[in-house]
Amino acid sequence: MPGKIKAFLASPKGKDSLLTFLTEGLSMLGMVLTYRLAADLSKQDLDLYVIVRRTVNFVFPVILMGAMVGLTRFVAMSHEPARQRGYLRGALYWVLPLGALCVALFTLFARPLAWVLFGSVESAGLVPPLGAMITGIALHGVAYGYLRGKPASVTANFVQLAVLALVPCGAFLLWQDMEAVLWATGIGWIAVPVLSILPSLLARQGMKMRKERSELLRYGLPRVPGDIALGALLTVPGYVALRTHGLDVSGEVGFGATLLGLAAAVFSPVALLLLPAASGRLAVGDHAGLEKSIARMTWMVVAISVLLTLGFELLAYPLLVIYLGADTGPAYVPMARIIFLGALPFAFFNGMRSVLDAYFHTPRNGVNLMAAFGILLLGSFFHLLVPTPWYTMGVVLVAAMYWLGWATWRDVRYVRSELRRLAARDPGQLRLVVLIPDKEEGSTYAASKAQAQAFAQRGCEVTLFHLESRSSLSKLWAARRRFKRLLREQRPDAVHVHFGSVAALFGIMASNVPVVVTFMGDDLDRTGVHGIARPWMGGLFSQVSAFFASGIICSDEGVREHLWWRQGEAVVLPLGKDGAGSIPETLAFLREVGLHRNKEEAAG
Repeated sequence: MPGKIKAFLASPKGKDSLLTFLTEGLSMLGMVLTYRLAADLSKQDLDLYVIVRRTVNFVFPVILMGAMVGLTRFVAMSHEPARQRGYLRGALYWVLPLGALCVALFTLFARPLAWVLFGSVESAGLVPPLGAMITGIALHGVAYGYLRGKPASVTANFVQLAVLALVPCGAFLLWQDMEAVLWATGIGWIAVPVLSILPSLLARQGMKMRKERSELLRYGLPRVPGDIALGALLTVPGYVALRTHGLDVSGEVGFGATLLGLAAAVFSPVALLLLPAASGRLAVGDHAGLEKSIARMTWMVVAISVLLTLGFELLAYPLLVIYLGADTGPAYVPMARIIFLGALPFAFFNGMRSVLDAYFHTPRNGVNLMAAFGILLLGSFFHLLVPTPWYTMGVVLVAAMYWLGWATWRDVRYVRSELRRLAARDPGQLRLVVLIPDKEEGSTYAASKAQAQAFAQRGCEVTLFHLESRSSLSKLWAARRRFKRLLREQRPDAVHVHFGSVAALFGIMASNVPVVVTFMGDDLDRTGVHGIARPWMGGLFSQVSAFFASGIICSDEGVREHLWWRQGEAVVLPLGKDGAGSIPETLAFLREVGLHRNKEEAAG
């Protein structure tokens, strides 16, 4: 055993893991020191700083648009440096202007935002630097995600340490005024990531970045609501407590949420290392190896989370007195003990979320986070409407965290079962659900049914799903339940939808596996469609489906030309009147998308 550990640490992967864990440990210590330095100023300054940091975590996902996880994933799966830089430039295409807009809005509306965030317009001077901090942390997400995916581990870890620890601690050591501290932190957070990616930005472009930008947006946009929900879970309780019990309780709730974040940060190296590794293993088809790694990681995360929770609950008073001082620490102990009960599920979520990001094309973490945020909102409304004790928001936050942890556990178990199934079958075997917008006995889409039969004759496992109504909301909802049940039973690798409009959007919204849409006829060109709302609504549904689809097939070049985006990625594969056109090519494309393969590996 010691020999295996020594060999692992001597390997490049082992050195990377060791450096990443060391960096995250130092970063966490830096974050801990930052709050202690704020407490040394005064309890009010600590309360204000807690709200500032929680607000940063709440707002920056709107600017980042899921680019951090997307960059790590796509850069890790790409082997061409020019394309990797294309992903970086693609992310900055929206992060930079949105960041500038954030700074402008926080400067123009400083007074009303100060009242909302801090309960008083007297704190308006803190709002403009808060905008700079939000922009800086978004740029850090871009730089860190890109460097992690390359991989450039040493640079990535330095950026992480500088942004999370060195810059904020240095700001408190050099200035005693909170406004100056926030400005210094915001400027540092912008400068460090920009300097780290400057060589890549100055390198010759050599290729357009439209495709990379499109891929990042398709992957990241559906995850934005979940990212916002994650920030809101740890921030909204403080805002609610501010309205019901004042700044003191708000700061205590926010500090308790910060402790949750610190506990979850213990597993940040796991998530950072697991996402590119899992994406890479999926790309090469190493399902058995990935399943074993996830199993080991699951039990390790659970065990450490339990120990963290028990340790803090037993030692909360002396720890916080030592940490915040004898004058300030005791005030935070009761709320911190309540909220830290949520450390077990939240740490598990943070440690294992990369598994779901790597496996699912749909934002599975986002769905779970939105549901947890819904639980939090219900509790918050109750607390605002009905007089309840000071600790209410802490209890509500813990309840939301336990739901999130359970949902993550459920989904990780599903992924492991899928990986075991994929490992046990032939590497090239494909299981499809073909969605056809017709009755089972209908003949309108006979060519689509014939194509599905041809797939089956070539060894593909095919199940047909008939979407019989596309205009009745009640029938569509019933069809959604049937479709979800079919996906659970069949566990397909991909869904192939014929054709655009309602059928395509239905498949995109209901499926948790990759969706490939075949467009033809008037799916995209609606000039010949009669009616007032039907032409533009159907066309809009088709274009939205094309944006979020995992793969696009067009029946001819004329259809592809009407795509608003992703024309370069769409493949032209004629269906033919009898469904016999391009059978081998279509099946190969579906296999490439459904089995997480790139073109070279799919061909091999």
